[in-house]
Amino acid sequence: MDMLSDRRGFAFSLDILLALIPLTILLGMLAADMDNIMYLTQSTIYQSSLDRHASDVADALVETSGVPFDWEKRGNPQTVGLARHDPVKGLPQKNYLSPSKVAGINTTNMGELIGPRYGYYINITTAEGLTIRTLGTLNTSASDIVRVERYVLTSKVERVGSIEGLIRDAGQPRTYTTNFPTNEAYLRIYDYWILVINRGYNSAFVDVNNNRVVPPNDINQHVTEIKRQINETYLYNDTIFRDNILSVRTQSNPGASMDVYILAAPKGTPPGQITLDNVRLRPAKFILYLWIR
Repeated sequence: MDMLSDRRGFAFSLDILLALIPLTILLGMLAADMDNIMYLTQSTIYQSSLDRHASDVADALVETSGVPFDWEKRGNPQTVGLARHDPVKGLPQKNYLSPSKVAGINTTNMGELIGPRYGYYINITTAEGLTIRTLGTLNTSASDIVRVERYVLTSKVERVGSIEGLIRDAGQPRTYTTNFPTNEAYLRIYDYWILVINRGYNSAFVDVNNNRVVPPNDINQHVTEIKRQINETYLYNDTIFRDNILSVRTQSNPGASMDVYILAAPKGTPPGQITLDNVRLRPAKFILYLWIR
């Protein structure tokens, strides 16, 4: 009986030993690979955190107007946002980007929004390939770069004033006027242009605050479109908005008509992009790249 018990005990011990062999091998493999497991875990957590931060930043930019909501006019935001502010509802218009806010955002206030640990690059382009704005520099050597894309509405050029369908044959020379506001903050981000659509006039002049922008010799019946950048020194640059006066004087010219537009475009916009078509609101892509510095 004792011998039988001994054999059973030996068999039981052997079973345990055989069971422990693969377990010991598995534990050894886990211990040897623990650094890789910890690295993968940390990498997953890190990537998830970067994705979330990039998404939060993109949403803050395209869905809010910033604080204060008219920060682009003041030039010193607490927080930036690019969504147009609806003055009637007192709310931001999500995914509808204000051209003045897009032009006004800079590396300083963008850096304050994302934090010092991160690098970024913003690219806003229309479906036709027109670049609305870029900000920052893409660091292609960064180990992890998150790309976030949002579909938005915006325009490249903003119409800030016009005289349309009013300049016609009156039997004698006639002067037409309209106003458009500027301040110091807007002159930092915008160039202002005069765009004339001429239909038959041989002579006319366009002044801003009594400064000649388009002389009479520039206008004749063979030239249908004239564009001139307004000299910045002609415009008011106070801390508060002041109205500039646009004056257009035409000679009597039977059957002729003219439209005059004041357009604001981000600093450095080439003359070829100063068009009425670029005033049109159009779909665009807002793309944000974010990485750890």
